[in-house]
Amino acid sequence: METTVTSKGQLTLPREVRHALGIDAGTVLDVELGSRGSVVLRKKPTPGFFNQFVALKAAAAPYPSGDEAREALRVADDPAPYGDAPAARAAAKRRRKA
Repeated sequence: METTVTSKGQLTLPREVRHALGIDAGTVLDVELGSRGSVVLRKKPTPGFFNQFVALKAAAAPYPSGDEAREALRVADDPAPYGDAPAARAAAKRRRKA
């Protein structure tokens, strides 16, 4: 197989190579200079769906730990000890942290 480098330094990987490696637009490749002037391209592994989901949830999580999240859900399900006012629940939460 043969490909040509453009004036911008870009090249096109042949279709057979892209399909064999599962390379689509946006795939990240590692480039290394090999021995005797060769170039080595490696497809970087992409995190699976579960890892991506966990990373997104962790970045946007309103609570730093699972225990605090469970406590918040318990309080939300049982507002009676703190009254119905959200301010009362927030005050109780601040007291627990102190």
